[in-house]
Amino acid sequence: MNNNILNEVNRNGIFINDKLLNKLDKDNLKKDFVNKKDYEFIQIKDDEEIKKISNTLFNFLNRDYVNQFLVDYLGNGTKCTHLLFTRTRPESKKKDIDYIKSGSVLGFHNDDSGKQIKINILLSDLKKNSNGLEYAISSHKLSLLDRSLIKFLNIFGLFKNWSKHFINYQINKIRGVRVNFMSEEKVKSKFKLKRVFGKSGLIYIFDTNGFHRQATAENENISNSERELITIYFSQKKIN
Repeated sequence: MNNNILNEVNRNGIFINDKLLNKLDKDNLKKDFVNKKDYEFIQIKDDEEIKKISNTLFNFLNRDYVNQFLVDYLGNGTKCTHLLFTRTRPESKKKDIDYIKSGSVLGFHNDDSGKQIKINILLSDLKKNSNGLEYAISSHKLSLLDRSLIKFLNIFGLFKNWSKHFINYQINKIRGVRVNFMSEEKVKSKFKLKRVFGKSGLIYIFDTNGFHRQATAENENISNSERELITIYFSQKKIN
């Protein structure tokens, strides 16, 4: 299983599977998070904090193939930094530039936090035309031109350990817009999109350097459905 996750994330930036949790796991997770607020963002200092929140979640994250994937992809310094629980409803689509200006998760962006993995667990059924994640396949990889420019600048001691889309970042900086966003038009012209949806218990794991967004509703009939989601952040960075 570790090789499957590693290969998919290396190649596409995202891995999706609906068979990693059994019915008991799903039921226990729902019980553990049923009384959570619609938005809870928790800093994690050690594994015991996760265990206090949900023993089922703790056991899943400590499966051998999960740990091995994280080490293989992020290195031995891997650490769980945060846990996020959200309960959200789909929103109607607005102008893409409004999302970019406001820094909304409804606009295509990458997380401005170094190399990072998010493990996500759906706690509710999610329809295709609802507010699931949209991920730009293979956008976690830098283009040849980006890599060449960074390599050249490294000669002068500049942009060491840079992992972002260099040209997009610099153009956005000059334009005075959020540097880690990319327009919908540009994303669609450069990458294929993968939209995440499925039954409760579906798990998806992705590299946050890839461009992604929370999708908007494709019709008004879906606006009352809720997406309940657990997101666990893994990074090489230490918590200060």
